Amino acid sequence: MEEIRRTIQKSLRWGIGHLKDSGVNNPRLDADVLLAHCLEIEHAKLYVYEDKILDGREWKKYRKCIERRSKSEPVAYITECKEFHSLNFRITKEVLIPRPETEILVEEVLKEYSSLKENNDSLRILELGTGSGIIAVSLAKEVKNFNIIATDISPGIIKVASDNARLHKVDDKINFFVGRFLEAIKEKRNQFDFIVSNPPYLSESDWKNAQPEIKEYEPQDSLLGGDDGLEFYRKILPDVITLLRNDGYLMLEVGVGQADKVSDMIRKTDKYSKLEQIKDLSGISRLVKVQK
Repeated sequence: MEEIRRTIQKSLRWGIGHLKDSGVNNPRLDADVLLAHCLEIEHAKLYVYEDKILDGREWKKYRKCIERRSKSEPVAYITECKEFHSLNFRITKEVLIPRPETEILVEEVLKEYSSLKENNDSLRILELGTGSGIIAVSLAKEVKNFNIIATDISPGIIKVASDNARLHKVDDKINFFVGRFLEAIKEKRNQFDFIVSNPPYLSESDWKNAQPEIKEYEPQDSLLGGDDGLEFYRKILPDVITLLRNDGYLMLEVGVGQADKVSDMIRKTDKYSKLEQIKDLSGISRLVKVQK
């Protein structure tokens, strides 16, 4: 009976059809990822062992995952895992799901690292709003002499980031603190070579029009940046300059259409030089970078 012989091939076909009927984008990819997760195998092996029969536990788990995805719950929250910068990170509903565009920030820090390392045995980085820790952990994995302080607004978020630092064996290079904006920072002057952030930058209208995957599942406090989405930048820009060492860099991820507004805010402080806007692969300015 088919009920007893739920092969990988048939299970995938069922999952794809169910997700397609529910209006989910990329139903094939999602069904593949969820089944690989339930079977605890690599994604590619689904098609090598497509005649393998799922046991009752595996089928029940897969069916539950498909049902959750059909209600718009993001795959990363179902699997509690998301890849970023070629590393796998633990993800829970307390933190944002990593986006590919944030890799630009990591790449720009690594690019400028070479210009600062000659005069420093250990470079210090401050990350404001670390979330799952993807930026801090990725940088710590790439460069041995980075010393990183990372902050966020709740102990729950910091626990996820700390777990990821331990997972990737860089917890000795990152110190995590709870605090909003600059509240957690005790150092007052000229302490950091890099200050980086991927802050909340959705406006109220962005939030109201967000897809169900975002609005119904991702944490609002980590996404919403006030009426116009620029609250974070207004809060930190007057004071963050004092924390940078001379020649240090401030790098801020921004939302679509915000780069010019954030750049204008920075120019008005009259404290920075070499202002750049870094674009993503779609030609959208995603990062504002300045040097003290």
